[in-house]
Amino acid sequence: MFKTLRGRVIASYFIVVIISLLLASLFFLFFLSRYIRQRDSAELLRQVSVIAQDIDKLAASQLSQTQQPTTAQSQATKRVGLLPLLNAEAQVQQVKFLVVGPAGRVITESSNAPTLAGRTLDLPARILSETGPRISQRYFKLLGKDYLFATAPATAQGRSVYLLAIKPVAQVGSAVAPLIGYVSLAGGIALVLSMLLALYFSGALSKPIHEVTTAARRLADGDYSAEVPVRGSDETAELARDFNWMAERVRTAYELQRNFVGDVSHELRTPLTSIEGFTQALLDGVTSSPEEQRRSLEIINQESKRLVRVLRDLLLLSQIDAGEIHPDIRQADLVDVMRKLESIYAARAEETGTGLRVEPPRRALTLFTDPDRLERVLTNLLDNAFKYAATTGGTVVLSAAVQADSVEISVSDNGPGIPPEVLPHIFDRFYRVEKSRAQKHGGSGLGLSICKELVWTLGGTIKVSSQPGRGTTFSLTLPIT
Repeated sequence: MFKTLRGRVIASYFIVVIISLLLASLFFLFFLSRYIRQRDSAELLRQVSVIAQDIDKLAASQLSQTQQPTTAQSQATKRVGLLPLLNAEAQVQQVKFLVVGPAGRVITESSNAPTLAGRTLDLPARILSETGPRISQRYFKLLGKDYLFATAPATAQGRSVYLLAIKPVAQVGSAVAPLIGYVSLAGGIALVLSMLLALYFSGALSKPIHEVTTAARRLADGDYSAEVPVRGSDETAELARDFNWMAERVRTAYELQRNFVGDVSHELRTPLTSIEGFTQALLDGVTSSPEEQRRSLEIINQESKRLVRVLRDLLLLSQIDAGEIHPDIRQADLVDVMRKLESIYAARAEETGTGLRVEPPRRALTLFTDPDRLERVLTNLLDNAFKYAATTGGTVVLSAAVQADSVEISVSDNGPGIPPEVLPHIFDRFYRVEKSRAQKHGGSGLGLSICKELVWTLGGTIKVSSQPGRGTTFSLTLPIT
């Protein structure tokens, strides 16, 4: 039971409910018992006061009926009126009543308990007071129990006496005992209802987690379509949404990995096939003339360089993905970098008949960046721009615009442009086969991906905008400080 989440939730609910019911029942019975004891004590004190007043009235009535000197016969007559009153009240109230003197000696008593007549009682201190009724509790050694003692001053037989009521403490609040059964019954009903609710709520809690667990197992087994239904807006719904997001990332990573392996295989297979074919031709003597042999060797050399370039790009991307590439941040003058690139590509522009225009900032601009990586990014973008601008005899523009706390460097060409459906994928790795404009130029499809990653390591961003037939602009934004 405790091995599953639902079992632990039910067990925790059960323990909490049991403890809560026990504590609530104990506190209820305790305070109820205390309340009833206080009520019974107050009621006993009130009864003593009322009966003491009745004794005073009885004494006054007897005094008015006779004014003759007190004799033994008249004293007996007065006692006859007092005893019926005490016995009647004792029977109704279920209390032992005594009339005691100031020293605690019993003058008369009700007949509903062991006789204490003539005894001097060891009463609680200051229980006998002429100022009004008193009540106290103590162990009554003579009867061997805890008793409540309630007294009130009265007048009997022409002298001051005290009416004393004694009641066992066990009888005070005795109405609580029958309630224990009802409290237990109510607690049992509450426990059953709580367990039913615990079963329901634990199921509602464990079901989404079970669904996530099942989907995770499917995902681990290669079922990348596994998803979890999202219900509500609580933590379990958030867990389901996060799992679905993770599953989507895993699916994307799997697709990228699968495509990556296929693209790498394609990129490596093409040059290797060419190298193998021309090498075999040389070995078999198919190319007998010196010109044919030289042509075969040139192709082998070109394909070898292409193979090395692809492997170098792959190694660089793997190092970037592993976080092993750390930029060498230092001061660099952007104007100097752009002028250096202008001098490098001037000869190429003249050779291909492509225009080249460089528009650096009007004043020296110092960047804290890695100038080698920045040059590599711009070189890659300029190479692409010259490839496509040369097809139309266009112009390549390298410019920079200073903003508030950054600089935007742009490489533009007025070549054929990029189709709109290709733009969202232009920085994806190997995105060139049958879609990209780079296909016919023999690129590996990794250059722009490397540019994006290198710009990211420099703390910048790169974007592209293009209009078919009007050209393309790549813009990278770098922080100045």
